[in-house]
Amino acid sequence: MDILTDLSRQMNTILSCSLSEQAQALQDTDLRGSQISYLLTVCRLPGLTQEKLAQHLGVDKSNVARQLSDLEEKGYVTRTHDKEDKRLLTVQPTDRAFDLLPRLVDCVNDCQRELTRGMSPEERELLCELIARMEHNAARMLARRKHQPD
Repeated sequence: MDILTDLSRQMNTILSCSLSEQAQALQDTDLRGSQISYLLTVCRLPGLTQEKLAQHLGVDKSNVARQLSDLEEKGYVTRTHDKEDKRLLTVQPTDRAFDLLPRLVDCVNDCQRELTRGMSPEERELLCELIARMEHNAARMLARRKHQPD
């Protein structure tokens, strides 16, 4: 049994399903499913730099820049240069983002309920703990690789 292959396939299926469900629930907006986590994070943690947002979401900085550019064009966020370090861009949600926030939260909660249907609260907690442990191990592996010469 190849645990990593099975886990990768399962995680991809879960991600694909949840993004599709969220996009469907918000089809009357101009958002894509992949942008929901960006907006939720920006609304919950206004003033993050693009780099910190990338770290928080666990995605590449170039992906963050592209997504934020699109969200800025659509009027959901603004980006301004940091007052102390002009090289950094901080991200703020707009009123349009805050107006949509309750729907975003409901959408994500509905999807989480569906994906964890049939699990007890203890099982959901254990699932989160195990995935967090794997994420920690992966981060450690990446850090170790980063410090090795090419």
